[in-house]
Amino acid sequence: MLIHGGNGSGKSTLAWIMAGLTVPTAGVCLLDGRPTHEQVGAVALSFQAARLQLMRSRVDLEVASAAGFSPRDHDRVAAALSVVGLDPTLAGRSIDQLSGGQMRRVVLAGLLACSPRALILDEPLAGLDAASQRGLLRLLEDLRREQGLTVVVISHDFAGMDEVCPRTLHLRNGAMEPASTSAAGGTGSMS
Repeated sequence: MLIHGGNGSGKSTLAWIMAGLTVPTAGVCLLDGRPTHEQVGAVALSFQAARLQLMRSRVDLEVASAAGFSPRDHDRVAAALSVVGLDPTLAGRSIDQLSGGQMRRVVLAGLLACSPRALILDEPLAGLDAASQRGLLRLLEDLRREQGLTVVVISHDFAGMDEVCPRTLHLRNGAMEPASTSAAGGTGSMS
């Protein structure tokens, strides 16, 4: 699902609520009948600025820490990196030696290794070159189709999101509404 809206419409706040990292000022956000803030981790959130989410000095330390396993478990770190299309030899590399696209994939490797029920990405294409954008969109489409992972993309831009996000909602002043099919490239139906 794609949730789009203008600056200040509440997109990032909604992402934090869905991930259980904050509670709404009114209403409730539920996952299987329970508030999301009681199930932190069931819904993974990838921040807009991937570098801010990376807290360790090396790729292997970051993935292992995010996923909750030992960095000495090289097979699990390598498997997590492979899932997101990164070469396992990057495991020993410094985070600061990575490109923006590689940083975004390292974040995803750690999040996906936790087996979340859903994955929310806040402005996932921001700052990526065209090739990195296409690669990330292919990865997200594969995760959604092959693993059945619920993928929610929060963005002000919806170009190229049709395959990853078959549904589109528009957020305006903190309220969600169905997106018109003309504004969303034909993906704006709600079911």
